[in-house]
Amino acid sequence: MPDIRKKFNESNKRSLAKAITYRLYQSFIITPIIAYLLTNNPSFALKFGIIEFAIKIPAYYVFERIWALIPHGYKNR
Repeated sequence: MPDIRKKFNESNKRSLAKAITYRLYQSFIITPIIAYLLTNNPSFALKFGIIEFAIKIPAYYVFERIWALIPHGYKNR
C-alpha cells in the first residue's frame, strides 16, 4: 500500500491552523449566539464558548490528522 501522506501532503501546522481558526469561529461566534438565544444569559454564553474551545481544539486536530491519512476524495494530479 503506497504511503498516501507523501502523495497528498498536508502538514501538521496546516491541520493545526485549520483547527484553531475553525474553532475560533465556532466557539466565539456561533456557539455563544446559540447559547444566548437559548438562555438569554450573555455571561453563560461566553463561558460555554470558552469551554467548548478548550475541549474541541484537540478533538478536531486528531480528527483532521486521521482524515489526512484517508485517501478518499483526493484526486491524482
